This record gives sequence, structure tokens and C-alpha cells, in this order.
Amino acid sequence: MKILLTNDDGYNAEGIQYLFKALQKYGEVYLVAPHKHMSGASVSRVFWTKVKAHQHEDKVYSVEGTPADSVSLALHGLNIRPDVVVSGINSGFNLGADTVYSGTVGACMEALKFKIPSVALSADYNHLAQAEKDLDKVLSYIFDHELLSKDYLLNVNFVSRDFKKSKGIVITDLGFRPTRHYYVEEEGYYVAKRHFLDENFTDETDLHAVNNGYISITPLKFANQTQRGINELRKKVR
Repeated sequence: MKILLTNDDGYNAEGIQYLFKALQKYGEVYLVAPHKHMSGASVSRVFWTKVKAHQHEDKVYSVEGTPADSVSLALHGLNIRPDVVVSGINSGFNLGADTVYSGTVGACMEALKFKIPSVALSADYNHLAQAEKDLDKVLSYIFDHELLSKDYLLNVNFVSRDFKKSKGIVITDLGFRPTRHYYVEEEGYYVAKRHFLDENFTDETDLHAVNNGYISITPLKFANQTQRGINELRKKVR
């Protein structure tokens, strides 16, 4: 299997460097990722006409652009033809509404445009240890159950640091929790803050799973469309 590995934390981040080594046993791995931290870039593109890339060693490149730029360059510039794109392991969850902003997910969306199966992997902030424990279990689960698809990406979130081990793996929909956003002025800058208002998570959602000790796998169609919304609309117009 040929694997294209990327992220939004930068090519030398701890999570992607761990993955680069861990994925070697699954096939031929190419690392093409942003040259610097690009969290929150979603599926945005910095370049449309030219881009600067750096080759650091065999099959390892960094791109002066976004995660989506990195995938685009890998596919159409470096002519890498992967069987699967893996993005992560992100430092910080990508759950619920955050998937809209996530560069980790955005890289997989770029792959999905070209019908390439992709997996986004995210862990609790600065807590890679649990992801390291469960990575092989998650990949085996995905491969054994043939979950990879050209029609949707798989958004995986490992359990939070509140749990010493996971209780298992569940398939989930996107969750939602109300959030209060505000800014604090510090030394001439406005620093963004947010406070979650409700922790009564809906069953069978990614937020409920991760906050109850489970690994969450959420299928996301292009632009984050899930089947639940389609089903609800079809019921209304019958």
C-alpha cells in the first residue's frame, strides 16, 4: 500500500513524525506536510500558481502552504499516487463544529475531491501517548472492517486524557455544543478565548464518545455532510 502522510501542525511535529515511523509496516510512506504550523486552515489554499517545497530526505517534503496545498502538490506536482491519505496525528481534538476549521480534516477533504480514501487522526492536546497505544488497534479496525471509502473520509479522535485506556471504538455522527466566544486584549493583541456552555453530549456523537472513554470514527462527506441531515430533510418533504 502507498500512503501519503500529511498534517496541519507542520512536517516536524511530534504526531506526524511518530506516524511516519509507525506506518512503515503498512506500506510505502510519503510525508508531504506544511513547512510550518497551519492549524485551522480547513481546506483553504495559499497558492494556485506556484509553491515552494523543500525536500528534507527521501520521501519527506515540506510545503510553504496549507495542508490542502500539501496534498495537492503531492498528487499533482510530485505525482504521488497513494492508496490512502493519512492526516495527523493532530495535537488537539477535531470534534463537532471544529471539523469545519480543521486543517487536519481539510487535507483529507482535498484527497476526497480526487476520490482517494483518507483518514484524519486527532488526539487530546499535547497528549500523544494514548494515540500511540491505540493506533494499531484503530488501523486494524479500519482495515478489517473495510471502512475506507472514496465517498467520505474517516475522522478519528482518540480518547481524552481523562481516561487511562479506551473502552473501545464506536462509529459516530458529528456532535455540537454551544460555545461562548470572546476576546481578551493583551499587549496590543486581541487574544481569542472560548468557553463551552454545555456538556450534555448527544448519544452516538463524536463528542459523547470521546468524553466517555471511546475512540470515535466519524464519516464525513465532502464539506462535512453527514447522512443524518439528508435523512431528516427527505422525511420532511415526503
